[in-house]
Amino acid sequence: MNTRDLAYFAALVDLKNYTAVAARFSVSQPTITVAVKRLEAEFNATLVQRDHAHNTLTITRPGLLLYQRAQLVLKNLDLAHSEVRRADQSTISFGMPPIIGTLWFPLVAGELFSRGLLKYMKTLEVGSGDLLKELQAGKIDVALLGSVRPLQEPGLDATLLAAHEFRAVVSPKHRLAQRGEIEFSELANENFISMTGKFVHPQALRDYSHFAGFRPRVVYSTPNMPLIKALVATGFGVSLLVGDAITPSDQVSSLALSDPVADRFNMSLVVRKKFLPNEIQREFISVLFGLRHHGQSAH
Repeated sequence: MNTRDLAYFAALVDLKNYTAVAARFSVSQPTITVAVKRLEAEFNATLVQRDHAHNTLTITRPGLLLYQRAQLVLKNLDLAHSEVRRADQSTISFGMPPIIGTLWFPLVAGELFSRGLLKYMKTLEVGSGDLLKELQAGKIDVALLGSVRPLQEPGLDATLLAAHEFRAVVSPKHRLAQRGEIEFSELANENFISMTGKFVHPQALRDYSHFAGFRPRVVYSTPNMPLIKALVATGFGVSLLVGDAITPSDQVSSLALSDPVADRFNMSLVVRKKFLPNEIQREFISVLFGLRHHGQSAH
């Protein structure tokens, strides 16, 4: 079987138009027609029914079943191409969200440097949600990811390294600033400044607010955590941030939360289950495991 035929067929199911599929792959329309006929002969089933009078096509039930399997085959083929292409490369394709890059990666950067590994790193710094997709697609080899619950994803091996608590963050002049610990419901009438949706903080905000019985009034969202802390310091609003992100120089008050919500900023080391690291990548991963010794949440 020609895997290109599967790619043509999958695109036909998506686009429902032979001409559009031919344009996508820069081939002639008869090429797509012949590919579908080859697949129908291979599986001894009608995959596509065409209504020339009304210029429409219908994907049959066997066609839909093949489409589902074809997507898996094509995805695994793309992954294989990506991994084989980089198999003999000495680079380490590594991903981490900016907060991990700022707060925790420096704890192992010195050892990576002393072992001569930093020069091999090709780093992608975006939110954990985007990194998860890049890892599953084989575009990066290893990642440090954040999640509100311990990470469990099909096809991935995730090792929990640390679990850091979320804290409410308010201006030093806020009515609750001196309390030390609060219930999240006490923030029901506040304006919230939130991280954008590609990070784990918005999920934690939704979970704490749901437990407290209110919908947070988010007046501003940004991926820039220093900006969030600066806005909180001016009294523009309050926020929910991982506790380790707050330092005395931020000029904000960090408050523990007494609510029995399970959310934590869980930092996990993640690779694909079938990933075969080379010697350099294995050494790099072993150093990252050292982050397990840098402070679990007291909760």
